[in-house]
Amino acid sequence: MDKEVKELIALGKDSIVELALKSLNSRSYQTNEKASKENFKKIEVCTNGKIIYVSFFNPIKYIPQKTVFYCDVLVGLLGGVSSKDAVSNPADYGSTIPNYKIPFYKETKEMKRNMQFVFEAIDKSNEIGSVGGISNFVDDMTIREYENYYDILVLSESQESSYKIEKITGKIYDDQHAHLEPDPFEIENEYKDINWN
Repeated sequence: MDKEVKELIALGKDSIVELALKSLNSRSYQTNEKASKENFKKIEVCTNGKIIYVSFFNPIKYIPQKTVFYCDVLVGLLGGVSSKDAVSNPADYGSTIPNYKIPFYKETKEMKRNMQFVFEAIDKSNEIGSVGGISNFVDDMTIREYENYYDILVLSESQESSYKIEKITGKIYDDQHAHLEPDPFEIENEYKDINWN
């Protein structure tokens, strides 16, 4: 492990996360606001011994009509590399508006209430199966709101599922599932979570 990486790890997770946020906020993205820990539900720190990456992400993304958010961000310390993922509804929202500034993801009370409705509809359904509740959810879910329904996309390591849920009844329809095969050329991820003990 490189000396610089050891020195950063010695600072502790909270300090590393703050350094990553500072790095992220110093860059000129198409946004007019600063990112904070409150914009993300999960934050992970990992290293390959030469670089430390901080992953800021939201496993569940609720995207109302005519909105776009930066939902997931990856910041590399000691390498200055970062990437961000914008999710929109509809797919091209914001791209046709001159000088549009994309905000970082923020959940409102209404968004949380609608997400709860979606999870309850899934758990009551016989078609889909339980997702284990919002607090236990480990995959990646995008919920796009439309006038009469929610459009759901769920990605896991082994499956991609999509379906719609009626807003009034909670009925699930148009469900599709595809099993994903592992990439035969995938090299084992050399980045490991840091053990803080």
